[in-house]
Amino acid sequence: MNLLEKYRLEVEDELRKIVIKGRSPLLGLNSMLAYHLGFCDKDGKNRETAKGKYLRPLFCMAICAGLGGEPSRAVPAAASIELAHRTSLIFDDIQDKGRERNNQPTVWAVWGVDQAINAGFALSSYAHLALQDLRRRDVPNTVTLEIWMVLEKAVLDLCWGQFRDISFGEREVITVDDYLEMVRGKTGALFATACEIGAMIATITYRQRLHQVSPSEGQWYRYIGDRPVADLARDFGMNTGITFQIHDDYLGIWGDEATVGKTANDLIEKKRSLPIVLALQNYPEAVSSFLSRETITTLEANLMKESMETHGIPERMRDIESQYAGVALEKLEALELDPRWHEELAGVLQFVTGRKI
Repeated sequence: MNLLEKYRLEVEDELRKIVIKGRSPLLGLNSMLAYHLGFCDKDGKNRETAKGKYLRPLFCMAICAGLGGEPSRAVPAAASIELAHRTSLIFDDIQDKGRERNNQPTVWAVWGVDQAINAGFALSSYAHLALQDLRRRDVPNTVTLEIWMVLEKAVLDLCWGQFRDISFGEREVITVDDYLEMVRGKTGALFATACEIGAMIATITYRQRLHQVSPSEGQWYRYIGDRPVADLARDFGMNTGITFQIHDDYLGIWGDEATVGKTANDLIEKKRSLPIVLALQNYPEAVSSFLSRETITTLEANLMKESMETHGIPERMRDIESQYAGVALEKLEALELDPRWHEELAGVLQFVTGRKI
């Protein structure tokens, strides 16, 4: 992913400006936010290397560049997308009782739930404010407003996905279709929106080159065939996001914690992830009995994991993951990106499905 490294550094620099703002040493609320982003330790001391994969903002900038746009224009939007994602992780860690992320204790595990909620709301506000910088990158106000609307809808979809995910704990029957609908919101929405926004910003450059003027309201979409490029980009992002979450669910049970960077405790937490959904379909009585227990020990979790392996759950997961990865590649082909960027994004998709297990 060499082509993406430059853009990662640009997004990281933008995030540091937003959260750190020249403060040294970092104290209080901003130290919590910078810690969550990997910019400092829990005592506020600076770190040179940030935490996290930055996949969503990099998809935004890669799609923009691949479609002939100016990726520097997309930096504020990419930063906003990453901040929205990181906001969701603060709350997700609280809800999942996850004590580690990116090989360090989570925000709530260090500062407690109350302060973690406070940090989450603050980071969400920074995500909104980050979009204002699009105006300094020559993004027309009408486009900036539409980007803001697209991102806000994605956050709502994410919240709906999280609502469904949590509500699964109260249901006896969960289908694979139920799971996939949840994932489209919880994970797919931000991946889809990142790609859509990248295409929207690329279109500005395309229209300006075509007409030598700024795109006017309602006339700035670019098409391939009879479909807006932004829609195709969104489809690619959505299927990539679903693929990512399916693999994440795999890692939540079979992942090596030291490599993955977070606690693989999905069975102990009785999380209704895809392995559990598939197991409920195959042998419901045993799985329902497992889920009905008040607490799950490590030994019981290991026995359930072995049972899943015996029933072929990991193989079934790989089949579903391959299906969505294949659709993502089809959408990537349809986008007709610059060959370098097509190869780069295909490599990222391969990375998503090949993370250490």
